[in-house]
Amino acid sequence: MKDVLDDEGLVTFPELYVVSDVVEGITNVSQANGMAGIESNILLLGWPKEEKLLADFLRIMRRLECLNKSLIIGNIQPGAFTAGESLKRSIHIWWGGLQRNGDLMLLLTYLLSRNPEWLRSKIQVMSIASDEIMKTRTENYLKTLLPEIRIDAEPSVVVKPEDESVIDLIHKESSNADVVMFGLAMPDIGKEEAYARHLDRLARDLPTVFSVKNSSLFIGELLKQDFE
Repeated sequence: MKDVLDDEGLVTFPELYVVSDVVEGITNVSQANGMAGIESNILLLGWPKEEKLLADFLRIMRRLECLNKSLIIGNIQPGAFTAGESLKRSIHIWWGGLQRNGDLMLLLTYLLSRNPEWLRSKIQVMSIASDEIMKTRTENYLKTLLPEIRIDAEPSVVVKPEDESVIDLIHKESSNADVVMFGLAMPDIGKEEAYARHLDRLARDLPTVFSVKNSSLFIGELLKQDFE
């Protein structure tokens, strides 16, 4: 692990833990992790090949929320973040608004776009509307919000056809993006496997995907404006 990080030129502190249970193990490590009075507040997990493990990650998410630690599950395509010249790239943020994940998704997108290879990125805040009236309301909200929080992004609201599923619509709109961000909802206890199947279908056939759950102490502080 250290050799890979050194090859990438990353200054990090790799640690390896042996645990008998992934849910208990990651939860315990997340509480103990830190150095010199600095605690981690975000966990980044790679997208698992098995839906069962993805369901375990969702169970971990519930525990992390109690600890005010946010979670990011990333399905990163090979070569997506290879260092090189700045290219014109596209980042899509799918905006739901109900789970209050927008703060963290916008912050992560901003930080990504400050990297030299991503300085020319085009950021789009995507949303789905049920009709033209809701589309107009959402567009007006985003057009007011984004300049206020100083995010250089373009709102894009799509009306969902009755004969098209939400997943199919998202796949159609974001298939050519370089990075796609979604907010994570908290599934009911016992519904983790069903939600894991939904997330797996959502991430399938898309480029690099980050699913984000904001559980920080400052949730909602960035986006103060009410959407009514």
